[in-house]
Amino acid sequence: MPLDAFAARLTFTDLLRRLNASIQSATKCAQFALRYQDLSEDLYSCIIEELDKTSLNARINMLFFLETLCEYSTRSGFTEYVDMVRRDLWEIFDKVVPEAKGALANVNLARKVLNTLKSKSIIDDSKLAELETLLKEREVLVSRVEFQPKQEVPSFSREEILKRMDEDRERHKRTRENIWVIPAGDVIQTEFEDAWEKTSDLAQDDYEDIKEEIEVFKQAAK
Repeated sequence: MPLDAFAARLTFTDLLRRLNASIQSATKCAQFALRYQDLSEDLYSCIIEELDKTSLNARINMLFFLETLCEYSTRSGFTEYVDMVRRDLWEIFDKVVPEAKGALANVNLARKVLNTLKSKSIIDDSKLAELETLLKEREVLVSRVEFQPKQEVPSFSREEILKRMDEDRERHKRTRENIWVIPAGDVIQTEFEDAWEKTSDLAQDDYEDIKEEIEVFKQAAK
């Protein structure tokens, strides 16, 4: 039975609030959005609204979901979600890394999503540079001891810190999986890169990112 706009919004909002770091969670939301693509504007507005309401941990889950949504939309040939995400990327990243206490914990992961969007041709070089500038400015701002946040976001509890660390590990595994269709004319290079990713160990940069995130969480928990 088809859902009307109101029922679809309620169902989709509930799915968004249940998002976690797993690919299954993001996929479920993306499939729902594409199943009711005739309500794309209504459903997309739910995403923006939830980004305003939810916690910093949930916002990074939402950002990774948007990456999945763009991927599935591209695969299906329905580009409206991609167009809307591309149009609102500055607003989205501004919400994921707001001028708020604790937002530093989201910077590295937001940067990884940004680079993935570029590698998947969702954004171009100019948009990458624009958003990288935003992240760098926000990184400096929220790092300052004297900084008075525009948004009051509660510090992470111990339970939230442990949950976030588990979800970050899940996201790390996810980012190492290549689930895109191999581009035409680039089979050999793509197969090489895919094999390299699947056989290589954690790089030094990965360890540095993990250490940095742990320190951020410790500071936020004080």
